[in-house]
Amino acid sequence: MSHSGSIISVRDASVRLGNRTVLEDISFEVEKPSLVMIVGPNGSGKTTLLKLLLGMLKPFKGRVEVLGLNPFEESSKVRRLVGYVPQRDKVSYETPLRVGEVVLMGPLLKKGFPRSITKEDIEGAKKALASMGMEDRWDSFFHELSGGQQRRVLIARAMASDPALLFLDEVFAGLDSQSQENLLSLLKALKENRRTVVIVEHELDPIIDLADRVLVLNGKVCAYGEPSEVLSEDKLKPLYPCLRTLEKEGRRIVILGDKHA
Repeated sequence: MSHSGSIISVRDASVRLGNRTVLEDISFEVEKPSLVMIVGPNGSGKTTLLKLLLGMLKPFKGRVEVLGLNPFEESSKVRRLVGYVPQRDKVSYETPLRVGEVVLMGPLLKKGFPRSITKEDIEGAKKALASMGMEDRWDSFFHELSGGQQRRVLIARAMASDPALLFLDEVFAGLDSQSQENLLSLLKALKENRRTVVIVEHELDPIIDLADRVLVLNGKVCAYGEPSEVLSEDKLKPLYPCLRTLEKEGRRIVILGDKHA
């Protein structure tokens, strides 16, 4: 572990894409296993922040540490320890892949050459598929599944190598209710097993009840803390003019009202 002892430590990090500063002076710390939710309006730099943590982008100033490593300089080490489900994933359809093959890509890509699949890899892949309620689809063709089912397979692929840290980018978008239930159960199980999950989402529901910390981003960190501290109208209204709150079954629900154009 690093001298900071944190799972994630970001200090005054800034990122440029082209000639535009997309993230400016970002600082936050994830000190213990937790579920961290990142929210912010369109174009606020949420996916950019994930890419910074994965070492896919380099800050032009500041410091980033993930599991004690510099993700840009030690990206292969970080990728071995981290699972990542991007917003849109390209799985090639030129060679029709079966679901089992897609899930096995997770552990396979983390190995050095020559890459070979072990019995443990197959067991891990099947367990990950089962956690998403997809164990009966091992031999199905990936491209024949529905969008929600494909998303569940890609999450299983990220989980198959038993990562120390999981990054999810808008994985709830467009999921049917069954897929949402499966994903919520998985997130609960990860929390119980003291795994850290960083999840970017467009709306707070349905994950907010599981979140330990919420980071509100708009090019800078606007707020970071426990949901009860962060999700106040005075903190969020400047970012979300359409924000509204509802009472539902005795709990207050914040609807950010920032839909994709």
